[in-house]
Amino acid sequence: MQKQISVEQARIGMRIVELDIRWLDSPFWRRGFTIKNQNELQKLKNCVNKITIDVEASTPESLAHLKRQRPAQLKENSKAIAEAKEPKDIPLKDRKGLIAAPELLSRKELQKIESHIGICVDEVKDLFTRVSEGNRVNCQKLTDAVSRLTDDALNDAASLLLLSRLKEKEQSLAEKSVNVCILTIAFAQYLELDKHNMHVLGLGALLHDIGMLKVPEYLLSYTGAMNKAQKQAIEYHVIDGISFVGLHNELSSIRELRDIIGSHHERYDGSGYPKGLKGDKIPYLARILGITSTYEAMTRERFYSDASSPTQALSKMYSWRSKLFDAKLVNQFIKALGVYPPGSMVKLEGGQVAIVIMINPENRTRPVIRILNKNLQVDDGHINEIDLLAPEMAHIKIASTLDDRELAKINEKITNGNETAVFP
Repeated sequence: MQKQISVEQARIGMRIVELDIRWLDSPFWRRGFTIKNQNELQKLKNCVNKITIDVEASTPESLAHLKRQRPAQLKENSKAIAEAKEPKDIPLKDRKGLIAAPELLSRKELQKIESHIGICVDEVKDLFTRVSEGNRVNCQKLTDAVSRLTDDALNDAASLLLLSRLKEKEQSLAEKSVNVCILTIAFAQYLELDKHNMHVLGLGALLHDIGMLKVPEYLLSYTGAMNKAQKQAIEYHVIDGISFVGLHNELSSIRELRDIIGSHHERYDGSGYPKGLKGDKIPYLARILGITSTYEAMTRERFYSDASSPTQALSKMYSWRSKLFDAKLVNQFIKALGVYPPGSMVKLEGGQVAIVIMINPENRTRPVIRILNKNLQVDDGHINEIDLLAPEMAHIKIASTLDDRELAKINEKITNGNETAVFP
């Protein structure tokens, strides 16, 4: 049985299984450990407020002072720990960040977030290059990059998500991994996961496809129907990803990381891989990553398919609830991103093209937008954000969302000087 207590109740002989801070910030390098002496006890008291102990693995002497607690209180503590693993469905009005950001950050703050994204991309590229070449890697830079993005998500997840969509897209595994990471921690912020779980989930998202580096190059660009051996070669990237974590002490000490990477391709109906896990047997954090990585893949243009618009992708995700994905998480994901997720391109009834800046939680069909100029660029000196929920903006209506293929056609018309066909 596990039990959460105040650090002031900690005693020598107790078996620690969880702290209320990130393990990367902990002076103890092991996730689980037994307090052996007064020095370790003092270190613990200096860095945390709450600890979770394994009662059966602790010495009787270390637990003696806790026996005065009422049974009801012990039961309540155990229930709180169990419920912490899967957050309750928090009322929409109480959510913060992704859908309820009151306004955009200042340009200076946005530039800071943008630089954090760039740093993370560079770190992942360097890591993947080193892994491909068989060289040693420094995972500390990766964890630092994820920490910065996690802080950004807690500050303003909507702006983080928007900037990641506006970045010039590459087809590299590193770019894709960073996009998945940003989307995942933004969703985790909406779910109100604690900072430790946000960080671990972000790190798992960043490394979830690192095993793809060992997949033969020809399979990565293969467009035909794959035979059984080819499918197995692709699916084995999950095992290689778990192996990568196991080979690095700074990663292998994070217990949840292997579950996240190893189970993000499992599907709710048991049709996934590598173990064919079903329903709640799939680790909770892996269920989150399964949704975000699928959505990112659907909305990213790939060599063998065009990108879906965010709205089209969300519609498909909704149809897969309870089949491929946890229905409750799918519903929360759609609520988090809204009908028009930040970064979506939309066409207005008047013919103009606009970009969605922010979601209005009161009415997701009326987001905050910025109308683009005739070159499909943001004109900073001409127009500010337009809140479609404002009464004076009731005449502005969204006609449709635009996917990459439709935007390409519009760009072609602009290039050919036929602007009137785009902006009547």
